[in-house]
Amino acid sequence: MIPADAPPSFDGHREATFATVHAVAPFYSVLVRVNPADPASTTDFVCDLCTAMPQPTDGGKTYTFKIRDGVKFGEGSILTAYDVAASWKKIIDPPAGMISARQSNFMMVDTVDAPDPSTVVFRLKFATAAFLPALVDPYAFHLQEGNPRQEPPLVREEHHGIRPISFRFL
Repeated sequence: MIPADAPPSFDGHREATFATVHAVAPFYSVLVRVNPADPASTTDFVCDLCTAMPQPTDGGKTYTFKIRDGVKFGEGSILTAYDVAASWKKIIDPPAGMISARQSNFMMVDTVDAPDPSTVVFRLKFATAAFLPALVDPYAFHLQEGNPRQEPPLVREEHHGIRPISFRFL
């Protein structure tokens, strides 16, 4: 395989190419990820932006994640559960004119809500063991809710990750 010299865009919600994930993923944190101490595992998941892996409630249909305090976007603003919920909503049910390459991975999700700045709640249509593995998606970047620079078309050209870095597509 010959890798592309640049990703088609920096929009991790839209793109499905290795050129995107390998070029852009290091700039972002995700909600949960594969345990880096056991990268070959398909079941060993750890928090990245959350504080603890939740135990499902409501017969396996509700997952409540607490978001770590003090996480900042590259330009300095604080990440909140509202940002996390808005990002997941764009992945699961993108607004008109936006594409989500992974929308079909989340057919089990009914709603994603942020009842307060530090809590994200996923409510599923049905209980399934496929939900947590679906969350462990290196493309599931979290963008700043309401930031016009994080909306099309700029999201395709410029990103401010949840790491002490920002970069621009040249």
